[in-house]
Amino acid sequence: MILDHIMDESITLSPAKLIPAGLAIVASTYGLARYTYGLFVPEIQSEFGLSTELMGLIASGSYAGYLAATLIGSSISGIVGPRLPIVLGGLAATIGMTIMAASKDPWLFALGVILAGTSPGLAYPPLSDAVTELVRKRHQNRTYAIINSGTSLGVIIAGPAALLATGDWRWAWVGFAVFAAVATLWNAKLLPSGKSPARAAAEMPELKWAWFFSPHSSRLFLSAFLFGIVTAVYWTFAVDLLVDYGTLAHNQSRFFWILIGGFGLLGGAAGDLVTRFGLRRTFRIGMLAIALAISTPALLPEHVLAVYASAMAFGSTFILITGLFGIWSVHAFHDRPSAGFGATFFLISAGQLVGPSLAGFLASWSEMAMVFQLAAIACAAPLLLGPRHDLYSMTPDAAATSVDDANPEITAEQAYQDAGV
Repeated sequence: MILDHIMDESITLSPAKLIPAGLAIVASTYGLARYTYGLFVPEIQSEFGLSTELMGLIASGSYAGYLAATLIGSSISGIVGPRLPIVLGGLAATIGMTIMAASKDPWLFALGVILAGTSPGLAYPPLSDAVTELVRKRHQNRTYAIINSGTSLGVIIAGPAALLATGDWRWAWVGFAVFAAVATLWNAKLLPSGKSPARAAAEMPELKWAWFFSPHSSRLFLSAFLFGIVTAVYWTFAVDLLVDYGTLAHNQSRFFWILIGGFGLLGGAAGDLVTRFGLRRTFRIGMLAIALAISTPALLPEHVLAVYASAMAFGSTFILITGLFGIWSVHAFHDRPSAGFGATFFLISAGQLVGPSLAGFLASWSEMAMVFQLAAIACAAPLLLGPRHDLYSMTPDAAATSVDDANPEITAEQAYQDAGV
């Protein structure tokens, strides 16, 4: 692989430098700007007098912003390199969360939520380009998986911040905006401008529908969409369900959120688990665990220990599975990783766009506990649609070896394509 050799020769950053900066920007954009909304749903709903349906629609607006931004972030990264879209994502998080903190009416608040929601769409897909362009190949799986766990870092920060800001949730969002500003400046200073020499010299595939929607991507994309639907229900309404229908006090709900984030850091082991156990096996176990985590608040809302166990399981498996989707997409779209990566997470967010609104409307007809049970059952679909083969690395040669050792005639390219069907 001539391109791989050239890229290894043009490495400019070590994982020790890229990982902390990457963690900070993912924590800001994903963990804070996007997912922390669910932690404050009870207070925001009470202050603005909004219905559950409207709270779900606002959450869906955040995901809609992400969808639009993902297309922009992936495209910009392919043209000028990852630095610019990552910095733009950080700025969107900073400004959006500042507007949320300053808002005096629900419409301005919703605008801030939507703007903040665009931030991971701009910043996150280009991080796959940053990893493949700036880190040596043997460290890429682990580097990407650890950076991906930055979502959990943001969630961990949100819990104590919410406790400190008891009585005025706005101060928490002020702190989140400051954190995002620092992370943005850090990445702006660290990341090189422009594309790497190897990527600039390489011939990029033209981004056409036929390139995205091919047989080797169908299982990947459908699994990603369904995963987005079921997990958005938990992110948006778990705290609301447990406070309103269970026995969880507001302070306990903060601890619940901290557990999600703290155990999410375990999801940073996705790269190592794939290397040891393979992509398919790890994905299946993760989906079973997340189905159990989603069903627990509905079945045992009054059992605090069971609820905390749900938070631990959801946090760790959510981060794990998003990491697996990232690795899976790199296998399926190895010639332009940020585009395939962006498309995959675009579809996860398309599902997350549908999830909160659907859950809010279903809850108005039934109960939120029933919605959670339906979401847990729906996890069966991604479980069955997961990767057909156990891939153990991000390189096509290793993929060919791991997919079918019994058939030495299989090519690396065939193995890559088989990964997604």
